[in-house]
Amino acid sequence: MRNRFCIMRTVVSRYCLFLGMWLLLSPLVTFAHHSVVAFFDQGTVSELEGTITRVVWRNPHVVVVLLAGGEQWELQSAAMNVLERNGITRNSFGIGDRVRVAGWPSRRGRNEMFVTNVLLPNGNELQTTARPQPLRWTEDSRTAGIDIAAGSSSEGRGRGIFRVWARERLYGSNPRNPLLFTPVAVVARSAWDPLTDDPSLRCIPPGLPNAMLSPFPFEFIDEGDTIRLRVEEWDAVRTIHMTSEQDPATVTPSSLGHSVGRWEGRTLVVHTSHINWPLLDGDGTPQSDDVEIVERFTISEDERRMDLEITATDPQNLVEPAIWDAGYIWNASVNIKPFECRFDAAN
Repeated sequence: MRNRFCIMRTVVSRYCLFLGMWLLLSPLVTFAHHSVVAFFDQGTVSELEGTITRVVWRNPHVVVVLLAGGEQWELQSAAMNVLERNGITRNSFGIGDRVRVAGWPSRRGRNEMFVTNVLLPNGNELQTTARPQPLRWTEDSRTAGIDIAAGSSSEGRGRGIFRVWARERLYGSNPRNPLLFTPVAVVARSAWDPLTDDPSLRCIPPGLPNAMLSPFPFEFIDEGDTIRLRVEEWDAVRTIHMTSEQDPATVTPSSLGHSVGRWEGRTLVVHTSHINWPLLDGDGTPQSDDVEIVERFTISEDERRMDLEITATDPQNLVEPAIWDAGYIWNASVNIKPFECRFDAAN
């Protein structure tokens, strides 16, 4: 079996060899982690009614199998962590429950749906996405996600950036402008098949910059000469060096690279190089070993908001630098939860 995920790279790396062997030797999974936009039509909403026959309660997506009209349907939703923040637990629904669901149908005509709303037998309606969706069958005014108004303006003052930050809008990042690809990147993207080439199919966490483009919270921890950055998604941990730059010859490349930070007033500027990760994003855009990432984390005067700008420069694959923007808020009730991606936790 040929692994196209590795073919994208102009230089075959040890990582590629490892991933190829992993994909060859690992058993095929029943429930795959897909790009929502690539596999589900968000411009169309369909409804189903049936009986739950299986629940897979885990990250990166909770999956429910529904028997509807004599056919089995695979229903995906947001990650377990997102559902729990929406007040949904593994006890909210279960095998044997007859439910009504609404969501985005498969683009490939499969019996699959990304579920946004679930109506339970007791009449309660659940919102099962990170981005709040309109309620369809009830008039409950509650919305999903994190309450950005929680806490007082004086609470937590003096901690600066060193706290947990939650996404202001709980969904992934979009680039500031459309990305412009080189001919090499265009060819690689056309060969990308998310059904087989996406590393997350085997719970392999992404490298930079994709690791920082998720909708999950992250936390800065002051450790003196370094800052530890914990990202909830994939349980990622980064080290930002704040003293002096290490001799480049002694740095070992990794998927999260080598990060050096400095302060510019209320902005933490982080420059990352030595990134050994072949993908810029989750859409198959290739990334060379020469890529460099600059992140600018700027907190507001009242320390309740943070703006993030990420710039990726990779002349081999990008005609001009790619820039993403995201907003975050501080909420004392939000903590970093374990992610623990897995595909074998069915009940």
